[in-house]
Parts: sequence; structure tokens; C-alpha cells
Amino acid sequence: MPKLLRWSMKRLVDTIVLTLLNKFDMQIYIEGKRGLGKSTLAYELAWLVHCRFRHIERTHPEFIEANPQFKGAYVFKPTRDLIYTRDKVIDFFNKWKVTGIADEFINTAFNRDFYQEEQKTLIKMINMNRDHCNLFIGCVPQFQTLDNQIKNLCKVRITIVRRGLGVIQTPNKTIYIKDIWDATTNEKIEREWIRKGSRKPKYTRLSTVRGIVQFPDLKPKHRDKYEKVKIEERNILMELADDKKKKKKDFYGEIIDKLQHQQIKNSSVLEGMAVALGKNIRTVQAGVRDRLKKLGLPPSIDEYYWEGKKVKFKKKTTEELQQEILNA
Repeated sequence: MPKLLRWSMKRLVDTIVLTLLNKFDMQIYIEGKRGLGKSTLAYELAWLVHCRFRHIERTHPEFIEANPQFKGAYVFKPTRDLIYTRDKVIDFFNKWKVTGIADEFINTAFNRDFYQEEQKTLIKMINMNRDHCNLFIGCVPQFQTLDNQIKNLCKVRITIVRRGLGVIQTPNKTIYIKDIWDATTNEKIEREWIRKGSRKPKYTRLSTVRGIVQFPDLKPKHRDKYEKVKIEERNILMELADDKKKKKKDFYGEIIDKLQHQQIKNSSVLEGMAVALGKNIRTVQAGVRDRLKKLGLPPSIDEYYWEGKKVKFKKKTTEELQQEILNA
């Protein structure tokens, strides 16, 4: 069994820099359990790439003169380049030759959110702007939970197996096989390790593994910057979540108000209101019924549609009244 090739941080950074200098984008995804150092590695890579490009500017001015598009490229500023929302990720991919770290990318590209319009926009932007030569690093608990189209755009996948140690993986070069990460084969190998209770998995057996890399902890000043930005961004996310909850309450309150005042014609109108806000009609109906019950009102939504009321209490014409009198 061949030994795992040990990569230095310098070699990993050189690979990233050379890819960017060759005018390709670089998407890296770092996966692993909480607390193993995903954010640490992402920050360290972004900072080292930043330092390498500043070094190139100082030592190779002739290259910068011949390629002015690389002057001032990949400057890493935590307050600007740590990304926590889908909107900011979409905005990132509109830029050129920049660095971004999506510290909790699972909230942005989870595969079960694919039906959402924002998710479709994200996929479209990532695909369209691959020639923007950006360095994007996403941190996720598990790579396999990402949307398939995003996984296929990943150039390097690093799995943190323990604090300070990551397994480097790259996609296989295939022509006919759609699964470039060979998930089926590698899953069988991993299940065999689990069945045997292996404490030292043979990572070289996985078809996508290229080596391992050891990385240090962040310097205190970098750690302080990262923690400060993370706290600020998470507070913003909590505020957005609270606003979303309030809008949700207002949404159901608005529906019930319209139902009580007979302003919703039928179920098609209610479905249209749900679709306009990206909600599932069954979820909306269940939410409305639940709210009606809490208010002590009849929970059957059909009773409130004015189309039904119109049929039920339709005013009789003069001819119909005359006919009733004659038939009496």
C-alpha cells in the first residue's frame, strides 16, 4: 500500500497561486466536524495567497507590468471577505480576482434548497463567472450535502480528519463518468472501514485522495480578527432570522385578515400568494388552519373564500322569485 504524500502548506499555496495565474478560478471546499479547524485552514490559505501575490508584485514588477490585471489582486481583508449570506456569495462571484471565505457555506448551498430561486441564481452565477479567476473557499460539515453542480465545480476538497491535519482530494479526470468524485466506490471502501472498526483508515485506497497536509493554528492577531468578524456577522444573521420570523407571522396574519373580509376568491388565489413568497401551498394551508384554531375560528379555509359565499348566498332574480310564487 503506497504511503500518503505529505503536502506542505507552501506546496498547497503554490498550487492555488499557479492555478490563479493561469487565469482559472479556484474553488476549494473544506469539510469536517465542528472545532477541527476548517475556518483556521481557510483563513490561513487566504492570508498566505494574499502574501504570495504581494511578494510577486515586489519581486517581479515586469510580470505585473505585462499583466496589470494581477496588480492588487487577492487582497484578503476579513471584515470584507468573510461571507455568511447567499446574497454576499452571489455578489462575490460578480467580482474579478478576489478572495472570499464562506465560513458556513452549508447555509448557502444545501442541496435541499435547490428549488429556491436564490439557489438557482447562485448556481447560475458560479457557472457563468468561472472566468473571473476568483479564489473561493467554502467551509462545510460534509461535502456530500452540497448541490451536485457546486460539487462538480470544486477543484480541491480538503477533509479535516483531526485538528491540524487534512486529507487533500481532487476530482478524477473523466470523459463519460458523471460522478467525478467517485462517491459510490469511495463509499463502499469507507463502509468497509466502518464494518471492520478500522481506527487507521487507508486513505490511499480512495480514488480521489492526493495527499495530506498539516496546518498550524492562527496567529493571535489573526484569531482576534476572525472571531470579531464572526461574532458581528452572526449577530446580523440572527437579526435577519428574527425579521424573517416576523414577516412569516405577518404573512399568515395578512391571509387571515383577507379571509375574514372575504378578499380571497378561491384556493388558486391563496396558492398564488404562497408562490409569490416562495412558499409551498400545503405548508401555507397548514399554517393558516393552525392560526385559525388558535384564534378560536373555524379552521376550514374553504368557508372563507368569497367565491363559495357568492354561490351559497346568491341573490335571486325577479324571474326566479316569480317562478317560486307560481310553484307555491
